Amino acid sequence: MSTTIVESWSGADLSQLGPIYPMVGTEMILFIIGLAFWLAFHVMQARIEQKEMEEDEAAARSSERLQRVFEAEARE
Repeated sequence: MSTTIVESWSGADLSQLGPIYPMVGTEMILFIIGLAFWLAFHVMQARIEQKEMEEDEAAARSSERLQRVFEAEARE
């Protein structure tokens, strides 16, 4: 079954064929868009993780938490 005018690729003159897939010529634009989304994702992910890390560090430094840790270690 063929979806193009080419029945066999052997011996086909590729310079005489038109586009064989949709949206020919948009590869670079799509690449740039994909790269921008990829970079934006990593920047946002790093910011989210940094915020969570700062919250966890602040919670770990609280005096009540430190007191509980020291008491638990003293019992061991």
